[in-house]
Amino acid sequence: MSSETRLAPGVGHVGPLLVAKCTNCGKTTEKRTAEIVGDPSNGSFQHVCHSCQLVTWWNVLDVLETPDGSGGSP
Repeated sequence: MSSETRLAPGVGHVGPLLVAKCTNCGKTTEKRTAEIVGDPSNGSFQHVCHSCQLVTWWNVLDVLETPDGSGGSP
């Protein structure tokens, strides 16, 4: 059995396209997830940070595309 943290299926492949900031290193990038804690426009989620090489918490800065394909923030 692996000791690695397991993410929910589809994390990174489904959900709104977001601009988010890693709470560990501060890197800002685009991510996809349907597993947002709190309001989708400013909540948080866990995702892989390739700079940290860890699963970290990310804070949503902006929603670029919603699941229905429409744009997020005006």
